[in-house]
Amino acid sequence: MDLKRALRELQGDAGRAAKPEPAARAPLVEIFHSIQGEGRFVGVPMTFVRAATCPLRCRYCDTPDSYAAPGRFPVRLGVRDQHEPNPVAADRAADLARLVAATCEPGSRTPRVSLTGGEPLVFPQFVREFGRAVRQKGLRLHLETAAIDPAALGACIDQVDHLSADYKLPETLGPPAPGAPPAPSAGYGEVHRQCVETALRRGATVDVKIVLTAEVTDQSVERALADLAGCRDRIVLVLQPATPFGAAPRSVARPELERFLAAALRGGFDVRVLPQVHKALRLP
Repeated sequence: MDLKRALRELQGDAGRAAKPEPAARAPLVEIFHSIQGEGRFVGVPMTFVRAATCPLRCRYCDTPDSYAAPGRFPVRLGVRDQHEPNPVAADRAADLARLVAATCEPGSRTPRVSLTGGEPLVFPQFVREFGRAVRQKGLRLHLETAAIDPAALGACIDQVDHLSADYKLPETLGPPAPGAPPAPSAGYGEVHRQCVETALRRGATVDVKIVLTAEVTDQSVERALADLAGCRDRIVLVLQPATPFGAAPRSVARPELERFLAAALRGGFDVRVLPQVHKALRLP
């Protein structure tokens, strides 16, 4: 190889290296302020950023509007809405989240933003860039996820302060979204555990939520508790009676709820029983 050719190739490599990567983008459904937080943060005011798309179809899901993104999404600023085009860059989404927090929660000592869905981990680079941007603005990032993609979580967990991870019981799941892979034959327990361990290694606080419907069995709950037993001393376990909606018109009955709670307590978990408080209060 002659020197001129080698020089041209080196210059080309340098040019490609210097070219900035395109900003990560994701489709959003809305940005709003509420007290609907998950787990130990139920009732804590925070800003919510709802990402569109989800590979799962939970029978109890009460946000089917998050399956597809609108052309423009609302940013709810107190008494007025501002509409933004989709998909949105992570930095822009962070600016909007900070604006909502400043408008709706002035003077907060610890402003928090929850990235929820849909399923945010469909867009792990967006989660990472968004997390970095909001944390630089002084907010703490909560990530709410179905926790079925450990690799995606691993790509962004260094920018997450708190993880709210689901543990999906088989009775609560319908067929997956069109084009999405089916659930593993053994269920999602192993990948749920991997996601929880990834977050704990990062140093994030972790809540694990198990939604309970009328169809849930003792066997399924006991399997979940066994899968999570290795990290029980480092998580808060949330048993959430489902809000009746759609394909889950009935929540778990009281005797079953008390039995599931007793099993979690026997297992040594730090456990809460928390329905969706914002639904009861008729808040966003």
